[in-house]
Amino acid sequence: MSLPPGWPRRTIRDRVVDWLARPAVLRPVFSGLRHLAPVLTVGKRVVVSRHDDVVEVLRRDTDFTVAQVNAPSMIRWNGPFILGMDKGGTYDREAGALHRAAPASEVARVQEFAAGMAADLVDLARPAGRIDVVNGLARVVATRTVATYYGVPGPDEATMMRWMRAMFDAVFLDSSPRANRAAELTAAELRPYMLDLIKDRRAQLAAGEPVPDDVLTRLVAMRAEEPWLDDDAVRRCINGVIVGAVDTTSKSVAQAIDELLRRPMALDGARQAAVAGNLDQVRSYTWEALRFLPHAPLLQRSSRGAPVGARSKAVPAGKVVLVSVLSAMFDPAGFPNPRSFRPDRPEESYLHFGHGMHTCFGLAVNRVQIPAIVAAVVALPGLRRAPGGQGKLVFDGPFPDRLVVEFDADGGAR
Repeated sequence: MSLPPGWPRRTIRDRVVDWLARPAVLRPVFSGLRHLAPVLTVGKRVVVSRHDDVVEVLRRDTDFTVAQVNAPSMIRWNGPFILGMDKGGTYDREAGALHRAAPASEVARVQEFAAGMAADLVDLARPAGRIDVVNGLARVVATRTVATYYGVPGPDEATMMRWMRAMFDAVFLDSSPRANRAAELTAAELRPYMLDLIKDRRAQLAAGEPVPDDVLTRLVAMRAEEPWLDDDAVRRCINGVIVGAVDTTSKSVAQAIDELLRRPMALDGARQAAVAGNLDQVRSYTWEALRFLPHAPLLQRSSRGAPVGARSKAVPAGKVVLVSVLSAMFDPAGFPNPRSFRPDRPEESYLHFGHGMHTCFGLAVNRVQIPAIVAAVVALPGLRRAPGGQGKLVFDGPFPDRLVVEFDADGGAR
């Protein structure tokens, strides 16, 4: 994706860090840690790698908190948001409003939209017999979901993709000068855009004009019952929701398909499920593929001085706890025969979207949108990687940026 003039580029340091964070590099490291040092202190950080310990840390949200690790960057670039809040009245109030504005009961609407849009994009690609899974499909569908369901279309799709990637990077992944500069440039564009959008929506509601039935409209309309939801509160809440909506979806889709392409039998099983319209079974193949290439191998928490692990080893207060969900999903204690690809594993056992109080807010949408996009790809006849470098999964830092696949062009449209 082309970037505007003056946009900061990734440095050599960034590329080294990105490489070290790849699941293929981390898996053997964590395999050793699970046996030798399941709770390992390295300077100001503590690494937790065993399945039961990982689940315990994520579950004990008053002993291992998020505000110290997530809130500073969220407040800097967006303002307070629930994923940077610990238990308390403010969290309950804002999480409650967001769940009313985006109820899990609406997932059928999102699934229908995502499946239809993915099918349309695949149909456009049929004459060429090839499609870029990332920028030609997954990022597009996710960006259009943000526009139609959440109510934030952006000035154009390319700008929205750039905004969401820069903000996600700085808020959740990277505090480097490069990432901060990209977030600074983005915030200068995104904040006024959002405030104008919210102001216009509030004026439409006040005038009794027709408005879209989306999450933004509902948050704006809640002002009568939730006085704290002024324009800036709506802005920071909706931004907090959508900032992870595009690249989480894109990364999950791309990495799941990349893994399935390595496994012909699994790919065939996923294809049969997709052709049969069995999205639940496609999800099973997708979640198991993501176990080998998870979109978020590590989560962070801050210790309040509580013990963790079989030996009840205390983690000193203030330490940043690196919780390896990648390692947990390869621990035989939680995932029997972890080296085997088994799509029959219970869905609730996976840790792709966290666990406990701070499970990803968009989980309900992710459960239907990601498999719907994967299904549109794996159902294609003769699916295979494009020749040469185009058929390899290429990254822009931690984000997939290209994966071109080919298929039999005479497979017929919908």
